[in-house]
Amino acid sequence: MLESINHITYNTLGLNKRLFIFRVYGLAILWALTLIFISYFISNDTAEVIPTFSEDEISAALFFLLIDAPITETLIFQWFIQGVFRHATGSPSFSIIGSAFLFSLIHLHNSILNAIVVIALGLALALTYEYVRMRIGNIYALIIVCGAHICWNVFAVFVIPSLFTLLGLQ
Repeated sequence: MLESINHITYNTLGLNKRLFIFRVYGLAILWALTLIFISYFISNDTAEVIPTFSEDEISAALFFLLIDAPITETLIFQWFIQGVFRHATGSPSFSIIGSAFLFSLIHLHNSILNAIVVIALGLALALTYEYVRMRIGNIYALIIVCGAHICWNVFAVFVIPSLFTLLGLQ
């Protein structure tokens, strides 16, 4: 079973760059938007889905979401945890799934919905880390995953609330 999972992972990591980015992050975004809209229509409340900040918290939140969290979380979950799982088991699949699951658990304090949405981001970042690490090296993988995490946070903080406003759902 583990061999077949590894085979699927290696095939996924073997995609060319454009297909990899489109498939991995496209599916993660689709997963997130679907869950957010389902949650909105079930609870009819965006408070759990879209965080709101006071004016005093905006600059601190932006620094945390766009600089501190991506760098710190990439070092912890991809470089350290994923690396430990990969070396301990010899399985990139286990390291990807394990680090994504732990990444999701860390975000559970925000809300259950956030943790469920973040599992897709965790998988996308872990796959990206393995993809780049296998081809170029660790330092480039860290830089690219930090950039992808920053892009995701921009999407979550600016694009999704704008989409809700545009659709008149807020």
